[in-house]
Amino acid sequence: MYPHMKITKKQARQFMLIHQKIIPARTLLGKEGILEYMRRVGCIQFDPLNVVGYNSYLVLQSRIENFKPEYLQELLYSERKLLDGWDKNMAVYDVKDWPYFSRYREKAYQRHGGESNFISKIFPEVRNALEQNGPLSSIDLKFNHKVDWPWAPTRAARTALESMYFWGELIIHHKVGTRKVYDFTKKYLSPELLSMPDPNATLEQYFEWKVKGESEQSDYYRDAIVKHGLV
Repeated sequence: MYPHMKITKKQARQFMLIHQKIIPARTLLGKEGILEYMRRVGCIQFDPLNVVGYNSYLVLQSRIENFKPEYLQELLYSERKLLDGWDKNMAVYDVKDWPYFSRYREKAYQRHGGESNFISKIFPEVRNALEQNGPLSSIDLKFNHKVDWPWAPTRAARTALESMYFWGELIIHHKVGTRKVYDFTKKYLSPELLSMPDPNATLEQYFEWKVKGESEQSDYYRDAIVKHGLV
């Protein structure tokens, strides 16, 4: 392991801007640039609020030369190289990271998938509707009674789809604005990817992976600081 390094506040600020690909400005290009950035930072938060643009678009617009929203849409919903998923919050991340989030999906099933669940009776009907009619959003299902849900009481149709999405049975097929349209995950992700075990056997290993691992992180930070002449 490398010895501790002392840097100034200015050097720390510069490093964070370099790491986040803010400087030098817009050195990334096209969809490959989006994938490169995603591999570096892990995920981009998705926020449905749109004041001057969606957060995911603003993040990429600041880093990708001549960014177009359709680049992200194609990576998500045509090429399936990126994925809408839960990573501390709703986010977009590399589809290759699917196995790493299995602990989130297992917890979601424990919370929402039991037979005593208040919407458990409609899960079979939702599955049947998807099998018969293909990708669906909550407005396509006629389960209109309200149930308690985070933030506010919500139609049972939405809670059922979101529950099945949280535990991984469904995937976001595409969006109409911010409205999510779902389909079965197994139709879009490979059997090999879906069957992969969680690479992190323990919670400690998971946290180390989240920060790139102690040794990898140490090497990366030192090399980046030296490379950009910050010491």
